[in-house]
Amino acid sequence: MTLKNSNKVWLLALPLLLILCGGCGIYSFSGSTLPPDVQTISIQNFENSTGEGPANLTQLVTNNFKIFYQRNSNLNIVQRDGDLQLEGQIVSFTYTPAAIQREGVNDIAGLNRLTLGIQVRFTNAKNPEKSFDRLFSISQDFQQGRDVTQISPSEIDALTERLVVDVFNKTVADW
Repeated sequence: MTLKNSNKVWLLALPLLLILCGGCGIYSFSGSTLPPDVQTISIQNFENSTGEGPANLTQLVTNNFKIFYQRNSNLNIVQRDGDLQLEGQIVSFTYTPAAIQREGVNDIAGLNRLTLGIQVRFTNAKNPEKSFDRLFSISQDFQQGRDVTQISPSEIDALTERLVVDVFNKTVADW
């Protein structure tokens, strides 16, 4: 290839390369769409108003929120009055029969479903119209015959983490 042809290739490839590289800075793997003036978040304890679930459910849910926001955003966690504020309570922790099946003359649960619900009050001090107060709920099915006391702490932790992701997406990813 001659030097003249090589220059033509570069002239054609350079705009394409610039377009491809320019698009790389638009996306964020966390999905966070925070404006630069939003720098802090305060996360209050999510008290368990149900009296159900493990004794450490309040601590587990609250810590999962703090850890997730620290890892997936540039927000600094403060004690109170953050640019963003999360508070709420655990309003449901239920273990109910699901997938009812008939065995002979009896109906039995083919699965049992654990449902965790939290009421979240989100305040955006910088952009109040993005604030909300709503219920988030998530469920996980477990095999028949398994009692709620047999659900491991890691399984409950995984359930709360999924709930935290839903709240994160609604608060800072704007999904």
